[in-house]
Amino acid sequence: MNQKLSDKYYWFGLLTIIPVIGLLIGILLLRKAIILKNRLLMFIGIFGIVFTIAFYAGVLLYVKYSDFGKRKRSELAQISLNRVVKDIEFYKTEIGSYPDSLEQLKTVDNMVFIMDPLSQKGIFSSHLEYLHYIKIDSSHYTIFSAGTDQVPNTTDDVYPSLLNLRKTGLVKKSNSVYQ
Repeated sequence: MNQKLSDKYYWFGLLTIIPVIGLLIGILLLRKAIILKNRLLMFIGIFGIVFTIAFYAGVLLYVKYSDFGKRKRSELAQISLNRVVKDIEFYKTEIGSYPDSLEQLKTVDNMVFIMDPLSQKGIFSSHLEYLHYIKIDSSHYTIFSAGTDQVPNTTDDVYPSLLNLRKTGLVKKSNSVYQ
């Protein structure tokens, strides 16, 4: 009877190739294998756990290091920059001047996202990378992401792309010259 019970669980092994579900099924099969003392079932359970972890590690590495991933993260940085420019302009409307730092935006809107999406450091790092913001004078500022290399003033830096800059204090920077 012990063998028939084990055979029933082998079919669940097929589900271990589905990420996330495979992790859960793998844990359950591993637990059941220990109870039934079945080595094959134990192997299938461990496979499900390892496969899910390897799958997501591969996806994360692909997003981080592939050209496609870098391009998509640059697009995300562009969207973030455009939103922060709007938040900076709103801050000026509310307070009367541009902020000295991006952290000051939180006094008007606590939900402002000022992190650099292209930062190589994760959200669990003790030192988080913010977008680069420079208040040039009382009526002008520049803001950018340092790009995938995280070195400011290089060719991969990402700047906001707004159609009408005349109504803002934003000064775009290209080739190390303000325009």
